[in-house]
Amino acid sequence: MKELEREPVCLALGYFDSVHLGHRNLISAARKYALEHGIGCAVATFSNNAYKQFNPDGKVVYTYSERCTLLEGMCDYVLPMRFDSRMKGYDAERFLDILTDKYDIKAFVCGYDYLFGAGAKGDAEYLEKYCAAHGLDCIVAEKFELDGNRVSTTDVKDLLCDGDIEGANKQLGAPFMLCGKVVHGRGAGRMFDIPTANLKLPSDKLLPASGVYGSTCVIDDSVYYGATNIGSRPTFGLSKTVVEIMIKDFCDNIYDKDITVYLHKYLRPTQKFDTPALLSRRVHEDLRWSEHND
Repeated sequence: MKELEREPVCLALGYFDSVHLGHRNLISAARKYALEHGIGCAVATFSNNAYKQFNPDGKVVYTYSERCTLLEGMCDYVLPMRFDSRMKGYDAERFLDILTDKYDIKAFVCGYDYLFGAGAKGDAEYLEKYCAAHGLDCIVAEKFELDGNRVSTTDVKDLLCDGDIEGANKQLGAPFMLCGKVVHGRGAGRMFDIPTANLKLPSDKLLPASGVYGSTCVIDDSVYYGATNIGSRPTFGLSKTVVEIMIKDFCDNIYDKDITVYLHKYLRPTQKFDTPALLSRRVHEDLRWSEHND
Protein backbone atom coordinates (compact mmCIF):
# COMPACT_ATOMS: atom_id res chain seq x y z
CA MET A 1 0.00 0.00 0.00
CA LYS A 2 1.37 3.40 -1.02
CA GLU A 3 1.77 6.13 1.57
CA LEU A 4 0.32 9.53 0.79
CA GLU A 5 2.63 12.29 -0.47
CA ARG A 6 1.41 15.36 -2.42
CA GLU A 7 -1.22 13.93 -4.75
CA PRO A 8 -4.66 15.58 -4.63
CA VAL A 9 -6.92 13.38 -2.52
CA CYS A 10 -10.14 12.93 -0.66
CA LEU A 11 -9.11 11.90 2.85
CA ALA A 12 -11.14 9.62 5.11
CA LEU A 13 -10.51 10.41 8.77
CA GLY A 14 -10.68 7.91 11.63
CA TYR A 15 -8.76 5.22 13.47
CA PHE A 16 -10.25 2.37 11.43
CA ASP A 17 -8.94 -0.08 14.04
CA SER A 18 -11.23 -2.92 12.96
CA VAL A 19 -12.08 -1.86 9.37
CA HIS A 20 -15.66 -2.97 10.12
CA LEU A 21 -18.69 -2.47 7.88
CA GLY A 22 -19.22 1.09 9.11
CA HIS A 23 -15.61 1.95 8.29
CA ARG A 24 -15.95 0.31 4.90
CA ASN A 25 -19.07 2.35 4.20
CA LEU A 26 -17.22 5.56 5.10
CA ILE A 27 -14.23 4.65 2.92
CA SER A 28 -16.62 3.80 0.10
CA ALA A 29 -18.03 7.33 0.29
CA ALA A 30 -14.50 8.75 0.04
CA ARG A 31 -13.75 6.45 -2.87
CA LYS A 32 -16.91 7.56 -4.68
CA TYR A 33 -16.04 11.24 -4.25
CA ALA A 34 -12.46 10.63 -5.43
CA LEU A 35 -13.58 8.82 -8.58
CA GLU A 36 -16.14 11.50 -9.40
CA HIS A 37 -13.50 14.24 -9.08
CA GLY A 38 -10.57 12.42 -10.66
CA ILE A 39 -8.39 12.44 -7.54
CA GLY A 40 -6.96 9.83 -5.20
CA CYS A 41 -8.68 8.24 -2.23
CA ALA A 42 -6.67 8.21 1.01
CA VAL A 43 -7.35 6.77 4.45
CA ALA A 44 -5.78 8.15 7.62
CA THR A 45 -5.01 5.66 10.37
CA PHE A 46 -2.71 5.48 13.35
CA SER A 47 0.54 3.62 12.79
CA ASN A 48 0.84 2.80 16.49
CA ASN A 49 -1.55 1.67 19.20
CA ALA A 50 -3.33 4.90 20.05
CA TYR A 51 -5.27 3.24 22.85
CA LYS A 52 -2.09 3.03 24.93
CA GLN A 53 -2.18 6.81 25.39
CA PHE A 54 -5.27 6.27 27.51
CA ASN A 55 -4.89 2.68 28.74
CA PRO A 56 -1.53 0.85 28.97
CA ASP A 57 -3.33 -2.45 28.43
CA GLY A 58 -5.28 -1.27 25.38
CA LYS A 59 -5.56 -3.83 22.59
CA VAL A 60 -6.14 -3.37 18.87
CA VAL A 61 -8.40 -5.51 16.71
CA TYR A 62 -5.97 -5.07 13.83
CA THR A 63 -2.37 -3.90 13.84
CA TYR A 64 -1.28 -1.16 11.45
CA SER A 65 0.19 -3.77 9.12
CA GLU A 66 -3.01 -5.80 9.15
CA ARG A 67 -5.07 -2.66 8.48
CA CYS A 68 -2.92 -1.84 5.47
CA THR A 69 -3.54 -5.34 4.13
CA LEU A 70 -7.29 -4.91 4.56
CA LEU A 71 -7.28 -1.42 3.04
CA GLU A 72 -5.55 -2.67 -0.10
CA GLY A 73 -8.09 -2.26 -2.88
CA MET A 74 -10.35 0.02 -0.82
CA CYS A 75 -8.22 3.13 -1.28
CA ASP A 76 -5.21 4.42 -3.17
CA TYR A 77 -3.13 5.69 -0.26
CA VAL A 78 -2.69 5.23 3.46
CA LEU A 79 -1.77 8.21 5.61
CA PRO A 80 -0.05 6.81 8.72
CA MET A 81 -0.22 9.04 11.79
CA ARG A 82 1.60 8.36 15.04
CA PHE A 83 -0.59 9.17 18.03
CA ASP A 84 1.69 10.33 20.81
CA SER A 85 1.60 12.89 23.61
CA ARG A 86 2.36 15.71 21.17
CA MET A 87 -0.48 14.84 18.79
CA LYS A 88 -2.72 14.26 21.79
CA GLY A 89 -2.19 17.92 22.69
CA TYR A 90 -3.11 19.36 19.26
CA ASP A 91 -6.39 21.21 19.26
CA ALA A 92 -8.83 20.49 16.44
CA GLU A 93 -7.74 23.41 14.23
CA ARG A 94 -4.04 22.63 14.68
CA PHE A 95 -4.64 18.99 13.73
CA LEU A 96 -6.44 19.94 10.52
CA ASP A 97 -3.94 22.67 9.67
CA ILE A 98 -1.09 20.15 9.86
CA LEU A 99 -2.89 17.84 7.45
CA THR A 100 -3.86 20.51 4.94
CA ASP A 101 -0.41 22.13 5.02
CA LYS A 102 1.38 18.85 4.34
CA TYR A 103 -1.02 17.20 1.89
CA ASP A 104 -3.10 18.33 -1.09
CA ILE A 105 -6.47 17.52 0.43
CA LYS A 106 -9.52 18.50 -1.61
CA ALA A 107 -12.15 16.94 0.63
CA PHE A 108 -12.55 15.22 3.99
CA VAL A 109 -14.84 12.35 4.87
CA CYS A 110 -15.65 11.40 8.46
CA GLY A 111 -18.29 9.57 10.44
CA TYR A 112 -21.19 11.36 12.11
CA ASP A 113 -19.66 10.58 15.52
CA TYR A 114 -16.04 11.43 14.64
CA LEU A 115 -14.15 13.22 17.41
CA PHE A 116 -10.67 14.68 17.22
CA GLY A 117 -8.32 17.23 18.74
CA ALA A 118 -7.32 17.75 22.38
CA GLY A 119 -10.11 16.77 24.69
CA ALA A 120 -12.03 15.40 21.67
CA LYS A 121 -13.46 18.90 21.18
CA GLY A 122 -13.45 18.60 17.40
CA ASP A 123 -16.42 16.85 15.81
CA ALA A 124 -18.13 16.41 12.44
CA GLU A 125 -19.81 19.82 12.71
CA TYR A 126 -16.47 21.48 13.44
CA LEU A 127 -14.91 19.73 10.44
CA GLU A 128 -17.74 20.97 8.18
CA LYS A 129 -17.16 24.57 9.32
CA TYR A 130 -13.40 24.24 8.87
CA CYS A 131 -13.85 22.91 5.33
CA ALA A 132 -16.31 25.67 4.43
CA ALA A 133 -13.82 28.29 5.63
CA HIS A 134 -10.95 26.74 3.62
CA GLY A 135 -12.77 25.95 0.38
CA LEU A 136 -12.79 22.20 0.92
CA ASP A 137 -15.59 19.72 0.53
CA CYS A 138 -16.76 17.72 3.53
CA ILE A 139 -18.81 14.53 3.61
CA VAL A 140 -20.21 13.23 6.88
CA ALA A 141 -21.21 9.58 6.73
CA GLU A 142 -24.40 8.73 8.60
CA LYS A 143 -24.68 6.05 11.27
CA PHE A 144 -24.23 2.60 9.80
CA GLU A 145 -26.49 -0.08 11.21
CA LEU A 146 -26.65 -3.83 10.81
CA ASP A 147 -29.90 -5.56 11.73
CA GLY A 148 -31.02 -2.34 13.40
CA ASN A 149 -27.90 -2.01 15.54
CA ARG A 150 -24.97 0.39 15.22
CA VAL A 151 -21.73 -1.25 14.09
CA SER A 152 -18.74 -0.27 16.23
CA THR A 153 -15.24 -1.39 17.12
CA THR A 154 -16.33 -1.63 20.76
CA ASP A 155 -19.01 -4.14 19.80
CA VAL A 156 -16.55 -6.08 17.65
CA LYS A 157 -14.15 -6.31 20.60
CA ASP A 158 -16.95 -7.43 22.94
CA LEU A 159 -18.04 -10.14 20.50
CA LEU A 160 -14.47 -11.38 20.10
CA CYS A 161 -13.94 -11.47 23.85
CA ASP A 162 -17.16 -13.47 24.18
CA GLY A 163 -15.94 -15.98 21.60
CA ASP A 164 -18.77 -15.01 19.24
CA ILE A 165 -16.56 -15.12 16.17
CA GLU A 166 -19.45 -15.37 13.76
CA GLY A 167 -21.09 -12.28 15.27
CA ALA A 168 -17.80 -10.38 15.09
CA ASN A 169 -17.23 -11.48 11.50
CA LYS A 170 -20.67 -10.22 10.56
CA GLN A 171 -19.80 -6.73 11.81
CA LEU A 172 -16.30 -6.87 10.33
CA GLY A 173 -17.63 -7.85 6.92
CA ALA A 174 -14.88 -10.50 6.67
CA PRO A 175 -13.40 -13.27 8.84
CA PHE A 176 -11.30 -12.07 11.77
CA MET A 177 -7.65 -12.14 10.74
CA LEU A 178 -4.39 -12.84 12.54
CA CYS A 179 -1.09 -12.21 10.76
CA GLY A 180 2.02 -13.62 12.38
CA LYS A 181 5.28 -15.47 12.04
CA VAL A 182 5.43 -19.23 12.56
CA VAL A 183 7.75 -20.04 15.46
CA HIS A 184 8.95 -23.28 17.01
CA GLY A 185 6.64 -24.82 19.57
CA ARG A 186 6.86 -28.09 21.44
CA GLY A 187 6.46 -30.20 18.32
CA ALA A 188 3.39 -31.86 19.83
CA GLY A 189 1.59 -31.76 16.50
CA ARG A 190 3.89 -34.45 15.19
CA MET A 191 2.53 -36.76 17.90
CA PHE A 192 -0.87 -36.50 16.23
CA ASP A 193 0.31 -36.59 12.61
CA ILE A 194 -1.09 -33.05 12.32
CA PRO A 195 1.12 -30.17 11.16
CA THR A 196 0.88 -27.43 13.79
CA ALA A 197 1.90 -23.80 13.31
CA ASN A 198 2.51 -21.67 16.40
CA LEU A 199 1.99 -17.98 15.65
CA LYS A 200 3.97 -15.14 17.18
CA LEU A 201 1.74 -12.07 17.42
CA PRO A 202 2.23 -8.53 18.76
CA SER A 203 1.48 -8.29 22.48
CA ASP A 204 -1.21 -5.65 21.91
CA LYS A 205 -3.15 -7.72 19.37
CA LEU A 206 -6.62 -8.52 20.71
CA LEU A 207 -7.27 -12.25 20.87
CA PRO A 208 -10.74 -13.83 20.95
CA ALA A 209 -11.89 -15.81 23.96
CA SER A 210 -9.97 -19.01 24.62
CA GLY A 211 -11.21 -21.94 22.61
CA VAL A 212 -10.83 -23.88 19.40
CA TYR A 213 -11.97 -22.24 16.17
CA GLY A 214 -12.61 -23.52 12.68
CA SER A 215 -10.12 -21.61 10.57
CA THR A 216 -8.35 -21.22 7.28
CA CYS A 217 -4.78 -20.11 6.75
CA VAL A 218 -3.04 -18.62 3.76
CA ILE A 219 0.47 -19.91 3.11
CA ASP A 220 2.27 -18.74 -0.04
CA ASP A 221 -1.06 -17.73 -1.62
CA SER A 222 -2.61 -21.17 -1.02
CA VAL A 223 -5.54 -21.66 1.38
CA TYR A 224 -5.70 -24.54 3.85
CA TYR A 225 -8.38 -25.53 6.33
CA GLY A 226 -7.47 -25.98 9.96
CA ALA A 227 -8.49 -25.73 13.60
CA THR A 228 -6.93 -22.99 15.71
CA ASN A 229 -6.45 -23.24 19.46
CA ILE A 230 -6.28 -19.96 21.33
CA GLY A 231 -5.38 -20.32 24.98
CA SER A 232 -3.61 -22.82 27.20
CA ARG A 233 -2.71 -26.47 26.62
CA PRO A 234 -4.10 -28.13 29.76
CA THR A 235 -3.54 -31.69 28.52
CA PHE A 236 0.18 -30.99 28.78
CA GLY A 237 -0.08 -28.91 31.96
CA LEU A 238 0.80 -25.66 30.14
CA SER A 239 -1.04 -22.47 31.13
CA LYS A 240 0.63 -19.96 28.78
CA THR A 241 -1.70 -18.56 26.13
CA VAL A 242 -0.70 -19.57 22.60
CA VAL A 243 -2.16 -19.35 19.13
CA GLU A 244 -1.62 -22.60 17.27
CA ILE A 245 -3.28 -23.80 14.11
CA MET A 246 -3.54 -27.45 13.18
CA ILE A 247 -3.39 -27.51 9.39
CA LYS A 248 -5.28 -30.02 7.29
CA ASP A 249 -3.60 -31.67 4.28
CA PHE A 250 -0.31 -29.80 4.67
CA CYS A 251 3.20 -31.02 5.39
CA ASP A 252 5.76 -28.34 4.41
CA ASN A 253 8.23 -26.70 6.78
CA ILE A 254 6.99 -23.15 7.39
CA TYR A 255 9.09 -22.08 10.39
CA ASP A 256 9.90 -18.33 10.26
CA LYS A 257 7.32 -17.82 7.52
CA ASP A 258 4.65 -15.14 7.79
CA ILE A 259 1.15 -16.57 7.41
CA THR A 260 -2.39 -15.27 7.74
CA VAL A 261 -5.05 -17.11 9.73
CA TYR A 262 -8.80 -16.44 9.46
CA LEU A 263 -11.25 -17.55 12.15
CA HIS A 264 -14.66 -18.63 10.90
CA LYS A 265 -16.44 -20.66 13.58
CA TYR A 266 -16.24 -21.37 17.30
CA LEU A 267 -15.92 -25.13 17.72
CA ARG A 268 -15.43 -25.81 21.43
CA PRO A 269 -13.78 -24.58 24.62
CA THR A 270 -10.19 -25.45 25.43
CA GLN A 271 -10.28 -28.57 27.56
CA LYS A 272 -8.05 -31.09 29.29
CA PHE A 273 -7.93 -34.64 27.94
CA ASP A 274 -6.81 -37.63 29.96
CA THR A 275 -4.26 -38.65 27.33
CA PRO A 276 -2.62 -37.08 24.26
CA ALA A 277 -4.27 -39.82 22.20
CA LEU A 278 -7.73 -38.59 23.21
CA LEU A 279 -6.71 -35.03 22.37
CA SER A 280 -5.46 -36.22 18.97
CA ARG A 281 -8.80 -37.91 18.29
CA ARG A 282 -10.68 -34.72 19.18
CA VAL A 283 -8.43 -32.51 17.03
CA HIS A 284 -9.10 -34.76 14.04
CA GLU A 285 -12.81 -34.33 14.75
CA ASP A 286 -12.31 -30.54 14.96
CA LEU A 287 -10.73 -30.55 11.51
CA ARG A 288 -13.87 -32.10 10.06
CA TRP A 289 -15.65 -28.75 10.34
CA SER A 290 -14.20 -27.99 6.92
CA GLU A 291 -16.12 -30.84 5.29
CA HIS A 292 -19.24 -28.69 5.52
CA ASN A 293 -17.48 -25.73 3.90
CA ASP A 294 -15.65 -27.31 0.94
